Amino acid sequence: MVPESPRRGRLIPLTSREMVCYAALVGTPFRVSRGGGIMRRSCVPGGLVLLALALGCHHEVEMIPLAERTIYSTDRFYDVQAISKDHAVVVGYGGKILSTTDAGNSWEILPSGTDLALYAVHFTDAQHGFISGQDGVILHTDDGGKSWQKQESNAIFQDKDGSKQSLFLFGLYALDNDHAWAVGDRSILTSTSDGGKTWRARKVQMEADISGGESLAAADPILYDVKFTDAQNGWIVGEFGKIMHTSDGGETWHEQEKTLLEGTGIFDLLDLPTLYGIHMLDAQRGVAAGIEGHVARTSDGGQRWSFDEVEVEYPLIDPLFEVVELPSGEGWAAGAAGEVVRRRAGEKAWKRAKLGQDVLTWLRGLSFSDEQNGWLVGGFGLIYRTTDGGKSWLPSQG
Repeated sequence: MVPESPRRGRLIPLTSREMVCYAALVGTPFRVSRGGGIMRRSCVPGGLVLLALALGCHHEVEMIPLAERTIYSTDRFYDVQAISKDHAVVVGYGGKILSTTDAGNSWEILPSGTDLALYAVHFTDAQHGFISGQDGVILHTDDGGKSWQKQESNAIFQDKDGSKQSLFLFGLYALDNDHAWAVGDRSILTSTSDGGKTWRARKVQMEADISGGESLAAADPILYDVKFTDAQNGWIVGEFGKIMHTSDGGETWHEQEKTLLEGTGIFDLLDLPTLYGIHMLDAQRGVAAGIEGHVARTSDGGQRWSFDEVEVEYPLIDPLFEVVELPSGEGWAAGAAGEVVRRRAGEKAWKRAKLGQDVLTWLRGLSFSDEQNGWLVGGFGLIYRTTDGGKSWLPSQG
């Protein structure tokens, strides 16, 4: 489990107690519910699944002696970036950073200098990268990850009594070696324009006119992901279906989610599904994914967002945490309870993807270096790799 947020005493939606492949217990991260006129955040179990212990999911994969392993079933991985076909970096619980330069045949543990959970990683090239995580931690490297330096994010909330709390930073995006943005709890946004020497934190102000007892809960929604397509245009997604856009480099933000109400049967902005991940192909085309398998899409820079069609044998009840759309139009999204959905190029609907095995844990990170080579990471040390555009996924055991 990731430690509870000090602000609201609740679990953040990144972990659940479950095992992968040989696992025993399955759960789902919290979801947003409504009760008594007040938005309440709670942890909702997705079901308990008891399995017999298998000898291994893939008999063709050579088991690595325990003394030589760098990946354990106790690991929880939250993000991955495919830097090139063979080079990838994974981050996770307890400050763990892994790197491979040989397509996952071997993994190296990189010293992070922290035991805080690391939620997001982004490299701008093979040498320069940023990581964000628990308690406002931000790490930076300029030597390919051989060493990481802590940077002061200034992501702090000051309560009325003067007490201060460091805020979790769930999402991070770096446009180049100098410009980066990170978002998280209490609508916090922090950014740098000098490679992280200084970070400027501020609260993203909401525009929606929300009245009544629920307005307090919606005034500072958690922000989960951020993407920029250039130095001026960026998007943030978060709780209550928030989709925020900036055209001035993050100085001002405007909400775009209202068009999601059209034709959906949803009439209250507070009923929009929380969105956890966003991917922008360019300043016009993008997708965002969230609770109950919802995938939203824009093709006009966010002037209009609408939900994509999802065709599945049984409903998606768990959230999708990460979504990627490739230049060909091929789309992938992954989330809780091992859910992976795919939208093939030229098709309109998302369908469950066939990975070749059951995945009984949450999946949190998804990244492709090109149309053929990609990675999936999640709970209990799970790392999958594809080299054929998702036709097959094989575990990397480290």
